[in-house]
Amino acid sequence: MSNVKAAFFDFDWTLFDHKTRSFIPSANEAINKIHENGVKTFINSARSYYALMKLGTFDKIAFDGFAVNNGGAAFTKDKVLYAKYFDPEVASKIISTAESHGFSYLICTLKNIYLKTVEGDKNVSDFYSVYYEPRPLDISSFKGDEGILAIQVFIEKKDDFLFDHVEGSLFNRFFEKAIELTKEHFKKSEGIEAFIKEYGYSKEELAAFGDDYNDIDMFNLVGNGVCMGNGVEEVKKHAKLVTTNIEKDGIKNGLIKLGLLK
Repeated sequence: MSNVKAAFFDFDWTLFDHKTRSFIPSANEAINKIHENGVKTFINSARSYYALMKLGTFDKIAFDGFAVNNGGAAFTKDKVLYAKYFDPEVASKIISTAESHGFSYLICTLKNIYLKTVEGDKNVSDFYSVYYEPRPLDISSFKGDEGILAIQVFIEKKDDFLFDHVEGSLFNRFFEKAIELTKEHFKKSEGIEAFIKEYGYSKEELAAFGDDYNDIDMFNLVGNGVCMGNGVEEVKKHAKLVTTNIEKDGIKNGLIKLGLLK
């Protein structure tokens, strides 16, 4: 019998197959089954809560808690465990710079995303043609009373100098025509640490499923790291187990290997 009491799941290429842009039914069923059996289940994704919600994740799978934005925040249905919000003055400076130079930008809060699009900005359309992301709320809906976890600005590399040394922020060019600014470097393991503190788990009682480099710190923290068969080869070296590919019932087979399913 398994001693695993909680399991954490990455989203892209772990729960969500980008080849078909769909969830794997066997994974949804397997996670819901272990949840019914008393194992707590958590999402731990680089995605925002808003994107996960709009993609229908929480309609399909039962989760007890959410670590989002690559560990930028962690919360349960009733309680925010932590959220690494910008200092309001820093966020205001970034937004003002984007506004004054006529750049489109996106604001990510704990549960929402807001987009300011400059008319005719091809950088925005190029971004959404590459990234499978739900369309954000219009910036007019942002009232300024929510903490800001991240700001994305749609700019060419030649304009990086306007943002790459803003005090109180970390600069990351993650796309040819977009940058992301956060308060500091976010790590998925910090989300898990918050749930350990909240529920009193030992590391040996935790499992985590993932596929990419940002999942390594998850695998190094929990006692039962499971890499998808379609995962990066280097990442597999940090996992306790390697399961089958996402489309070949990877989640279900991984949970069987852990002894959580028959």
